[in-house]
Amino acid sequence: MFRVLVFIILSGALFSAPALATNRIIVASVEVEATPSEIWEMWTTEEGLAFFAPASRIDLRPGGDYEVYFLPDAPEGQRGSEGTSVLGFQENRMLTITWAMPPYMPEVRPHLTPLTIEIMPVSDTLTSVTLTHTGWGEGGEWDEAYAYFQQNWPLVLTAMSEALTDAAE
Repeated sequence: MFRVLVFIILSGALFSAPALATNRIIVASVEVEATPSEIWEMWTTEEGLAFFAPASRIDLRPGGDYEVYFLPDAPEGQRGSEGTSVLGFQENRMLTITWAMPPYMPEVRPHLTPLTIEIMPVSDTLTSVTLTHTGWGEGGEWDEAYAYFQQNWPLVLTAMSEALTDAAE
């Protein structure tokens, strides 16, 4: 039986006043029946990342490429998270990368933000995966990008969970 729990904590979403950029953090979590090494493989290989996007380029080393192509045939600069890289990692535990804003947001697109994927065993068969996205500005397209990723990071974790379920069947 596959069990998925999704938890979302959105800084500023619980208050009526707008959050300051320094307080903006998006955290999305899921628990899945998988080992940390299975999750690691999904996030650190081009084959594994296929649950998220049709193409990618991953050079798993600090400073190495970590580009995710949602539209691989689009012109350069319009493919997805281009120009992004690995900041650091601890195998089977944590990966921190830079992340690009969507191509249709030219005001914020050049400003890469940190994204951390944490992988923590809960039991022998259950693993917690948490995405933490920081580095947000405020106003204009920053607000639009923040709202976009508040909605979409949980969907990415759901897609990861579904890919694990499909692989287990």
